[in-house]
Formats: sequence, C-alpha cells, structure tokens
Amino acid sequence: MRVRTAAVFSFRVALVLCLAAALGSPGRALAATAKNVIVLIVDGCSAEQYTFARWYKGAPLSFDPYRVGAVKTFIADSAPAASAFATGVRTSDKHISVGPRRRTLTGVPVPPEDVQFRPFATVLEGSRLVGKSTGIVATSRVSHATPGAYVAHTAARDEENDIMEQAVHQGLDVVLGGGRRHLLPKDIKGSRTDGENLFRTLQDWGYALPETREELQSIKQGRVFGLFADNHMDPEIDRPALHPGQPTLAEMTRKAIELLSQNKNGFFLMVEGSQVDWACHANDPPHLLSDLLAYDQAVEAALEFARRDGRTLVLAVSDHNTGGFSIGNYRSDKLYPQMKVEDLLDPFRRMKASGYRLWGSLPEKSPAALQAATRELWGMEITEADARKVIDLAPKRHEPYHALGEVLCAAYTYVGWTTHGHAGGDIPLHAFGPGKPAGGVVDAPDIARVCAAAMGFELEKLNRRLFVDAAQAFPGRVAVDRSQPANPVVKIATAAGLTAELPANKNFLKLGEKVYPLEGVVVYAKDTERAYIPQQAVNLIQGTRGLPRITP
Repeated sequence: MRVRTAAVFSFRVALVLCLAAALGSPGRALAATAKNVIVLIVDGCSAEQYTFARWYKGAPLSFDPYRVGAVKTFIADSAPAASAFATGVRTSDKHISVGPRRRTLTGVPVPPEDVQFRPFATVLEGSRLVGKSTGIVATSRVSHATPGAYVAHTAARDEENDIMEQAVHQGLDVVLGGGRRHLLPKDIKGSRTDGENLFRTLQDWGYALPETREELQSIKQGRVFGLFADNHMDPEIDRPALHPGQPTLAEMTRKAIELLSQNKNGFFLMVEGSQVDWACHANDPPHLLSDLLAYDQAVEAALEFARRDGRTLVLAVSDHNTGGFSIGNYRSDKLYPQMKVEDLLDPFRRMKASGYRLWGSLPEKSPAALQAATRELWGMEITEADARKVIDLAPKRHEPYHALGEVLCAAYTYVGWTTHGHAGGDIPLHAFGPGKPAGGVVDAPDIARVCAAAMGFELEKLNRRLFVDAAQAFPGRVAVDRSQPANPVVKIATAAGLTAELPANKNFLKLGEKVYPLEGVVVYAKDTERAYIPQQAVNLIQGTRGLPRITP
C-alpha cells in the first residue's frame, strides 16, 4: 500500500505546519533561542586526530576557536551514540532511536518494560513539527547508523531498507549522500525486498533527484533527495580518481544550507563526515586525513553561514573515538625531542590513495604486488618481509586492507594505533551561536536537549505526540498483518465497524475509502510486537479532530 501523489504530500506538509502553529505544538513549551540548528558529526574521531589534521593542514581547523568542552561517550557503536545525540536517550548497541533492551551499559539503569524497543522522537522530527525545514547530509549511505538515527526508529541498524523508507516518509526537505540501492527493488538492481520503488515515490512527490555534483549545483529551490552512489560515497582522497562527479561534503553542506535557509521559520540540518570512522577502523592515515579535512571544510561552510546569519546554532562534535590513534609510536620513543613536525608528516604527504583503494588495486595478493602498489600509491618502500606480514595478516582482519596500516604505520611512520575498534574516551565539543552549551563535560544525550531547547520544544512532549502505543490506546482492537514480512500493516478496529490500516514505516492512515496523511511515521517494534502511531492517528480513528493538546 502506498500513497504517491504530489497533492497528498503537499496537503500533509501544509497540515503539519498549520496544526503545529495552532494546536499546541511542542514549540510552545520553550522560548526558542535559535532560528536554525546545524549539527555536524565526524564519526569515529577525537582530539589526537584533530591535532594530526591541524599539523597536516598547517593552519587551525575551522572549529578550533569554538571548543567549549567534551562529551562522555563510553565505548559506543555509532547507532546508540547518534541516537543519544538525536533523542536525548541512551540506548543499546545497534539500536536506532528506540529504547534500550534489558542489557545496557555498565552503570546505566535497566530500563522499564514499557521503554524497551519503543521509538523516541528525534530533534529532526521536532524541528519539522515547529515548521522548520529539515535536512541530512552524509558521505555514507543516508540509511547508515548516524543519519539513520535522526530520521528513523528500528532495533537494528542493519535494517536499512526500513530506515530508508522511514526517511522518505518523514518528508525531509534535503537529503544528500549515498545509498541509492535502498530506494530501489531488487529486480532493478536495488536492495529492497518489499518490491517498492521509493525513487519513483520521490519523483511523484516532486523531489529533485540529482546524481552528480553538476545536477546538484543547478538546483536552486525545492525538495531534493540526492544520492550520488549506490553504496557509500568514495573516500575523499579517492573521489577525484574514482568518481569525480560526486560532490564533496562541503559542497553538499553549502547546497543544503542554501535550500533549507529559504524557509522563513528556519531549519535543522545534520551533517556527517562519515568515513573518518572507517579510516580509523582500518588504521588508514591518508583516508583519515583527507576525510577529516573535508569535514573541516564542511564545518567552515556552516560557520560562514552562521556568522552572517546571527541566528544559527552550530554544534561540531564526534560520536566516539575509533582506532586509538596516537601521534607517536615505539619508533619515535627516542627521536621525538629532536623530530620536526615535517619529518613526522612527510610520509603522509606522499600518500595518494586510501588503504581500501590500494588493496583493491593489487593484481594479485603477493608481496611483490604489494611492494609495487605501496611504492606507487603511498610513496613507501617496504621490505619483502613486511609485505609478507601484511599478506599473511589480511585474512585475519575484519576487512583485509586493515592489515596495511596495522603493519606499515608501526614500521614506516611515527603514528600509532591500539585497536581496529572503538575507544571510550571523551570527545571534544565545539559550539557557536545562540543556545550553545555553557561548557564543561556533558553527557551524550545532552546534545539532543541543547538542540531541542534552542528550537523551543521539549522532547518528552514530542514523544507523547508522535508515538502512542496503539495497544494502550485501543485495547483488544489492534492486530498486525505480517503476511508480507517486509510490509507489516497495523490494523485497528474502529467503533464505527471500519478497520483502520497503518502501514509500518510510512506516514499515512487508510480509514474506509479515505487516506489521511500523518505528521509522523508508524513504527512496528518486532521484538515486542507493539505498534506506535501518532496521536493524530488516534484522534482520527476515534473520530475526534486535531492534535493532542500539549500544555507547557
């Protein structure tokens, strides 16, 4: 079941804006301090990587002057880390903006039964309800963990078809990144198992669908859903050689701001420098440096707008550290008092490709081929013995190319790594503009609270508005049709003898012959077999009008 008409979609947008203004929107709860909020997240990064990039750049990073404190992260996967930033709620590993399961982090209280797996509203959803435009930019698939946490609700970050479907039905104004395959069904080279063609849905709704930087730059207004790769976008260091038609992170950020700022009510934008995390997982310095400096340019684009505008809050932060990176290793122990910065940086200035591209370029996985490739792409003369170490280690790593940095950084550079996984230290927080946090060490969920307060709403009131437990609202009258496992439908018997149908991951209600657009998506929690629907849907099924009255 699918609603694909531009008329219904336009009606939905108008309905949301009117009701948000007139019927007790969450915006009445607080006095807003910022017209616009831009959150920029560099995945898998901390202070040591910032220092490395600053030295390599030879100048301050764009966000250096605005460091206000630090964020406690623990050792978190990107999904719960971004969920905390988006919802103000800590959750379990791999969860996307839903409540935690019984097992949580050490020291975090066990959640009540009714909180487990239930969706929690995001600051992006709240900003839409107070009439702001909304956008997501990433160099990963836009259905990946960090962007997914702002636009969707699911217990598993791998359920990217559901995440993409919710993203489409959230009605975002600008979406830019990778992941085109999750819009398309398998029979036309996509990944969707439900047979739906969300690309066509977006076309029907009037979205522009650019696939190159030139097409993106030509767009001057309207809604945009630009996906520039079937999978993830390229590492920045490889992009000019592999796919020069892909836009940079800064170009996508500038275009998103240009389009979103046309809304007189303001906007919310989340930008992710997605691939620093992957670079650090791989212990891959050229990938790390190129993507962190690309993120630096994106933050500068946001700050340029914010300084001109004067009403924009900018937060620049990481979700966690990855790789245990250090400037210095055992080779440098006796050298560092005399070592010049350029001596440390020189090996990295010769690197022209990511480890991923280097490994993929090998005609065969042999020491001789690896020696030739590292000479050409990394400017590094390695011994046959060290090449053999890499070849032998590669099959034992999560990704074979992770062996490159693990072996070669220790032997030929003066930087170090302690892990291919995540690290649990606090990460720096940078902020500029009205509503910025006062400073000090804050908890990850505080990022969401800062954003909500700046835009003038309270997340708890938003939760009550967007996610009502259908079984509690309609005891004994709720069933979930799972005859098509990829397309569950919530069905509720009405007092008038009709059956209300609410497809999961979508934003509409079918009641008799009428289809009503909703201001939020329907979420079905498979683990608890509970369905969550907007209060607006409850009112429509009950035959009442309007939205719930939310008092400050």
